[in-house]
Amino acid sequence: MEDINFASQALDDNMVMNGCFQSKGTYGATYGWTGTDATLTSSTRNGVTGDLYRDYKGNSVNADHLVVTVNRAGGSVRNAGYTPVPMAVEEGTDYIFSAFAHASKALEMKVEIASANRVYAETTVSLSGSNEWVKFRRTLTAEGSASSGLFLRLTFSDAATVYLDGVSFETTDSTVGIKNYLYDAVKDLSPKFVRFPGGCIIEGENFDQAYDWKNSIGAVANGSAAGADTVPAFSYTLNTEDGEERVTTYGEAVTRKSNINLWENNGTEYFSMEYGIGFYEYFCLCESLGASALPVLNCGKSCQGQSSGTPLEGRHGKGVADYIRDARDLIEFAKGDVSTPWGEVRANMGHPEPFEMNYLGIGNEQWGDYFTAYYEKFLEDEDFMQACEQYGVKLIVGNHQELRNCEGYDPSIANNPYGQGTTATGGDARNAAIAYRTAGKIASLSEYGVQDHHYYNSPVDFFLHAHLYDSYTREGADRYEVFVGEYSANNNFRYSGDFNNLYTENNWYSALAEAAAMTGFERNGDIVKLAAYAPMFAPIQRGYRHWPVDMMLFSNTEVVLTPNYFVQQMFMKNTATRKMNAELRYAEGFGDTVTVTGTPSSGGTPTATFERLFYVVGLDEATGDVIIKIVNAGEENVRVNLLVEGGTGIGRYSFASEEPSATSSTTFFACEPVAYDFGYDDTVGVNLQPYSLNIVRIHTR
Repeated sequence: MEDINFASQALDDNMVMNGCFQSKGTYGATYGWTGTDATLTSSTRNGVTGDLYRDYKGNSVNADHLVVTVNRAGGSVRNAGYTPVPMAVEEGTDYIFSAFAHASKALEMKVEIASANRVYAETTVSLSGSNEWVKFRRTLTAEGSASSGLFLRLTFSDAATVYLDGVSFETTDSTVGIKNYLYDAVKDLSPKFVRFPGGCIIEGENFDQAYDWKNSIGAVANGSAAGADTVPAFSYTLNTEDGEERVTTYGEAVTRKSNINLWENNGTEYFSMEYGIGFYEYFCLCESLGASALPVLNCGKSCQGQSSGTPLEGRHGKGVADYIRDARDLIEFAKGDVSTPWGEVRANMGHPEPFEMNYLGIGNEQWGDYFTAYYEKFLEDEDFMQACEQYGVKLIVGNHQELRNCEGYDPSIANNPYGQGTTATGGDARNAAIAYRTAGKIASLSEYGVQDHHYYNSPVDFFLHAHLYDSYTREGADRYEVFVGEYSANNNFRYSGDFNNLYTENNWYSALAEAAAMTGFERNGDIVKLAAYAPMFAPIQRGYRHWPVDMMLFSNTEVVLTPNYFVQQMFMKNTATRKMNAELRYAEGFGDTVTVTGTPSSGGTPTATFERLFYVVGLDEATGDVIIKIVNAGEENVRVNLLVEGGTGIGRYSFASEEPSATSSTTFFACEPVAYDFGYDDTVGVNLQPYSLNIVRIHTR
């Protein structure tokens, strides 16, 4: 779940853009806000958080706020939300408006959600003439539905100077801070874990762009060492429909220091990490989904793929040492009890019980000196490694982002769409682990960490390399485990048929190729411990995508589930706990391979030949079901007989089949699975339709 393609803007139940007025770079602190009969400026004097938030140099942070000079009665400010996901309301749904505010004199502030022609919800709050920041919170019920042309408008009853910060407009149609129409789509996948927050955004091109998990929960970078970081108590007066009270909170949005999102560099639209969804919300999301959390943290250097991979200064100017401490503190934040400093922070934020987190990624797509100058510093830090051991956390080591950086890659059969080279490197992480072992630092490659494999290749490369992990070492000092941290079939090699959208839109052929590769992941589950399709979200409008091919496409009210989504869902809902031995016997004369031709963008007519059927068989020990997954990669029907020793009773058959170029839209779900039950005695015949994924469950008890 990388924050790419404006994903956080879509997921966050708060629809106000830049409500904390902390934007950086080319976008000023007032970006997203316009005034009518009012002048807008920003200030850092006398901010909401006062002196609570200062960095280790003593500089005040999080102090930016909006200053509205209202010229006359009826002057107003407005915010239309995020451009890729503008504001939307649904009739009868409750929404929560909140804002910190004070004014130079007493006046009324009318709060409206409106369009040019209609008001959909409104309320009024009274501001007193005071220098004290008060948080106003009101519930509004929408009196109609609209998904375009809406804005939040704050109108003032008299000329005055008004100060605003932490402005939000949240839908209650949400779960753990995530809008329900997107949350439900993730929930329906039945994920076992969620990798977050990326991806390249953890690295950035510089320190200001690097994702900071402590910023995302409102931590203070005070003191001279990383150990001085904490999330302080934040007290203020809260004004609601029921009156006023003093409250104390920890880590709420107004205390979170924003970062520029790396992916803003790849477009022209505002994209900052406002941290409305931060690490605390990500952990709560995972828990709500019944999934374990798999966070990825910066190793101490900038993105090597999009910049020079330079060292980053860290929260306290100590470089990689700061990032090691940040990682150690995250482990304690996730899994420490309330008697530990960061476990207490988590409890203060509302979650006394630890979260489930079994893995932690250090770095993303890395090579070169990443291993010796950064990652191995983590391995050699006693305090950090003790925390990993104490809390049962396995490390994931970054690796280059190409298929050829996997042991088992065969350059002689590769399609090589991006000029990835014709030489198999065996994996930068693997080679670094071998060197570390040779130096006597570890006894086996597995001690170096789970190796992170990323690859974005053509569908044909996925078919060709479905056996990538079959030959990996199972025993001894050369054995290591793999996390396929990012993968999807998404390049511009176009095969027979009308595949004009192959590179810009998910289609069934790409999903089927991923299914073939996933049979290899499962068949090698002792090596491939986890796998995560990437990325998860993108706007329906192509012009707002930083990455062309994604699992789900969103508007501000609905989600399009791609064929790739349904493949992922079918695998997740039919997981086995043990691989079973299985044999495929072909009838005499059966054509067990298929050949495809393509028209790449740079001439030539390449061909590729690969297996017609890809399969894996496993046992679900909880239900006693034998689960058989079969991909038919060809354009012809294939009849197979399935024999499961000990099978009995009722089985279930699910399949998805479509034209290879089929894509989903707001009105059509390509390849939505079909399922039916059947009686099973000794054998069952199944007709594998062309270009199909087939899953059969046969009871054995």
